[in-house]
Formats: sequence, C-alpha cells, structure tokens
Amino acid sequence: MKNLITLIAIFLLVACKSETKENNSITAKNEAKKDNAKSSNSSADYSSLFYDYTCDVSSADLAKILQIPASDISAQTSESPNECLFKIKGFGEGHDYTGTTWRLMSVPSSKGQSKKEIEGLIKDKAELPSGILMGRDIVLADAGDCYIASQPKRGKVRLLNENYDSFIVITYQTKGSVKGRTEAQHDQLNLKAKDLANYLVATHKK
Repeated sequence: MKNLITLIAIFLLVACKSETKENNSITAKNEAKKDNAKSSNSSADYSSLFYDYTCDVSSADLAKILQIPASDISAQTSESPNECLFKIKGFGEGHDYTGTTWRLMSVPSSKGQSKKEIEGLIKDKAELPSGILMGRDIVLADAGDCYIASQPKRGKVRLLNENYDSFIVITYQTKGSVKGRTEAQHDQLNLKAKDLANYLVATHKK
C-alpha cells in the first residue's frame, strides 16, 4: 500500500511538471509573437507629418538644427504647400553664389514601397561592404518607430514609416553642384539633415 501511494505521488509530480513546462512554453511563444507584432507594426500617430504636412519649419528652427546664425538662412517661396525651401550660407557659395538650397517636402508613395525600401536598406547594410553602399545608410529615428535613410552622394535624407503612403525627403544638393563646398561641410549637412528628421518626428509624434 505504501509503495502504491509513492507511485501515485511520483506520477502526479511528473504530470504537474510537464503541464507547467508546456504552459511556460506556450506563454513564451505568445509573448514573442506580441513582441514581433509590436516591433513590426506599432507606431505613434504621424498623420500630420506623412499625410497632412504643411511647412512648419521656420528659419529660426533650422538655424538651431544647423547651428548657424539665423541671418545665414533665408526662407524661399515655394509653389507647394507641403514644401519648405531655404537658402543657407556657410556650406559653399553655390554656382549662383547664393549658397545651398535646402528643401524639405512630403512625397507620395505607398506602404508597400516604404516597407520594401526599409527592409532592402537594412539587408544591404548588414550584408554589403561599405564601399558598395557608397555612404548609404539607414538608422532608426530616436523615437524608435520611423527610419532615416541617407544618401549623401545625392545630398538626400528620407524619413520612412511603413504605416504611411508617403515619405519625407530632405535635400541639401550634391557636393559637386555647390561651388566651394568641402567634403567636411557635405558630411556635416548629412548629419544635420538627420537631426532635422529626428526633430520632425519628435514634433509631430502623437
């Protein structure tokens, strides 16, 4: 009788352990699915940036981001309400001796295209030698739910989010198109364009 009770106790103990292990495994899998869904699909509301953008960057704002005097920046008239246009001094004279044209605007696209661009750039960054990338890069914005893709050879930075049918592009002209611009100045503009992208994300995040 004593042996029978011992056997029953052992059987119940093993069964409980097996059930607990199975439940823990199921819980872990469910949590992983939630984390994956959160990282791939979650995003704050950026409708005012990607869908309804109208120029809200002033010369004073840009001066702070570029860390240059506001007197070195002049706002230009644009025919498009979703475009900011400036002329900035201190990064080359330009062929017309008016400095660099700095442009910020919303560009129509699609969610699928944005997702494809993001995934492709991340894959290239991980697998291709830096020489082939030619300076192209992609990083998460400080907010963690948008991507900043840079193409310094083209003087361009894009702000991407796969949940929206458009993207934001910031251009500061190619180095060769601006007379007197040095490599160091061009590199600095690339960094400052990323700073502006982060500023836009922070300003429009809801």
